[in-house]
Amino acid sequence: MHNFSEPVAAQVIGELGPLNFRHLLDIGGASGTWTIEFLRAVPEARATLFDLPEVIPMARHRIAEAGLGERVAFTEGDFYTEDLPGGADFAWLGAICHQNSRRQNRQLFAKIHAALEAGGTVVLRDVVMDPARTKPEAGAMFAVNMLVATEGGGTYTFEEYRSDLGNAGFGDVALLREDEFMNSLIRATKL
Repeated sequence: MHNFSEPVAAQVIGELGPLNFRHLLDIGGASGTWTIEFLRAVPEARATLFDLPEVIPMARHRIAEAGLGERVAFTEGDFYTEDLPGGADFAWLGAICHQNSRRQNRQLFAKIHAALEAGGTVVLRDVVMDPARTKPEAGAMFAVNMLVATEGGGTYTFEEYRSDLGNAGFGDVALLREDEFMNSLIRATKL
């Protein structure tokens, strides 16, 4: 995932507009690529990277190489079975939703809501389909891949995301960036 994310991370984060957060929660943070870029964008912030135990050493190494190790806490866990660490005012969920069913996403959004401080923000980075599910074309093809490669994953429309985030207690759901593939951005606020 680092090879796909690293070339675009700074640009995508820049399109979020001015960032103002104290504590990032990077859910399924993998090798730490996005954590690194967020911390570069907001030098006074700190982060918690949450991922499976076997992934954390890779993230720890990459983040230390970037000189950001003292600003990042690493929490091992599985977001399907465990609660997320609390205390963050900004949560990042990058390229996770497509591997889940809508039911799994609703459960994950509820966990994010519980973990965020009051008024906190979540941003989803993923494929976002048009209402007819035919565009973007790369997203439609990717949906077939998810049908074959996952138990319940798929690609979802903005309205589906808005509904599922709303059911979890989020409001002010907005599509900030549309992309041909995985870099569309949806932002929501904890009510």
